[in-house]
Amino acid sequence: MLHHYCVIIQYSSKEKKTMVTHIEYLSNELWFSIFSYLEAHDLFRAFINLNNYFDELIASRHLLYNVQFNKNDHSSFISIIHCTSPEILNRIISLQWIAKPRYGFLPEFLNKNISKFTRLRALKIEIHPRQTFLICKILPELNSLEYLSVKSITIKALLVETIFAISCLHICELINSHVMRNIECSLVGQSYIEVLYLTNISIDVHSIKESFFDHIPKLKRLELSGLIQTFKNLSSWITNQILIYEKVPIIKLKCKSNRITMVFFEQIQPIMSMIKYFSLNIYVDIQDEILLENLINDWWSIIEQIEKNNISIRISKQINIADTDKQNKFTTYLNI
Repeated sequence: MLHHYCVIIQYSSKEKKTMVTHIEYLSNELWFSIFSYLEAHDLFRAFINLNNYFDELIASRHLLYNVQFNKNDHSSFISIIHCTSPEILNRIISLQWIAKPRYGFLPEFLNKNISKFTRLRALKIEIHPRQTFLICKILPELNSLEYLSVKSITIKALLVETIFAISCLHICELINSHVMRNIECSLVGQSYIEVLYLTNISIDVHSIKESFFDHIPKLKRLELSGLIQTFKNLSSWITNQILIYEKVPIIKLKCKSNRITMVFFEQIQPIMSMIKYFSLNIYVDIQDEILLENLINDWWSIIEQIEKNNISIRISKQINIADTDKQNKFTTYLNI
């Protein structure tokens, strides 16, 4: 909790008001805690050159920075670095790039200053496929990296191979933003990744004896996301890796579509018993009576066995079901 600080107003002989604050009486530790909730460029903009006290706080090696770039503010951050000291790069622990990949500033900036990012623990970046080689050159140099999120219209095998060779990495998110992509890799050794998020991606290795999951023995949580049309390939991939799922405590499946048919449920049926969390966002046409019948009579008993559900169903018009038991089941289904 922040303590209130005292404000004293004094008057000079000329009756001019002078405000004197006792804000500097707060401990350095408290200020470091306050600063930890601010983005670096906001912190600099508000406090740098305010007075000697805050300049010393900002220059302290105990103050660590979270930096978030968009397409407009990276230049202001660079100008701040030039006005202060490049040594602040050593104290950046989180770096997020939220601009479009055509703004290729971050990979080049990282590459130019890679030796200074000694404490970087979290990196979130969106890249163009042509930047894959550069980012693969950078990632092995980040020796403190624990969290990595990479988004691209095409996630390439080289990127996956590089990421899974990072020994300090524990949480990884790979987002293929275009269409479902199966990536065949040559993985060497074992990864220490414990939490893995895959969007529109399945991964295989060039081996008859080994599966992809043999290379991530410490995996504790797996989350798979995609559109309905991608789940035929994704379900087949999961089914082929079925033995590993006895070792993974949490498996989360998320899918979204404007339209759905029973083919989707048939495709994911082999893996339903392995899913711990099921998120489904669909549009149902009331005229598709067969789909509704199957949802209520056949799939409800399977879905309700899943540990956690988050199902959103949009229906084109009001449902009129004469069967009371069926109506109760459907009401329960909609209220999951």
